[in-house]
Amino acid sequence: MIDPVTIGAAFAVAKTSVAFVKEAINMGKEIRDCYGELSKFFTAQGQIEKAAKQVEAAKAAAKPDDPKEAAAQESVLSQAFTIVMQRKQAREFERELRDMFALKGEMDLYAELCAERDRISGEQDEANREAIRKARLAKDRAARKKEEFEQALMTVGIFVFLGIGGIIVFVAIYFRG
Repeated sequence: MIDPVTIGAAFAVAKTSVAFVKEAINMGKEIRDCYGELSKFFTAQGQIEKAAKQVEAAKAAAKPDDPKEAAAQESVLSQAFTIVMQRKQAREFERELRDMFALKGEMDLYAELCAERDRISGEQDEANREAIRKARLAKDRAARKKEEFEQALMTVGIFVFLGIGGIIVFVAIYFRG
């Protein structure tokens, strides 16, 4: 589940890392000298993305019957706005980094870093997609089950109504004659 403190810390690390890299570049250092901070940034960005995907999965999931689980799901959804804003800011940070790589003529290195990040997150995305698919399937099953129950209830109601109507007609004919 999403830990707001961890996500907040990841965002702070991403922000600090970008600031450090900017400062280092302004002082004449090479991007390659900032490996540690770049690594921290991409790790933090991955944590923020993971949290955003967990929110997507929580949105797709059916509401649990257990009050504790329902409260946990509501907690995740209530954090959605903050996570979306942090995700947007992290993308802006990445654009700034990309521009710094471009200014230093290190776009090959940037592409390599992004490819590695995408490979790692792709493995995680597959698991997330499966979780979202299962959550949607469970939600669809619950909706279908509810619809079937409502249809059965309506059918029983119609038969009861017709039965009562038939009894009334029978009684009216019987006592009339």
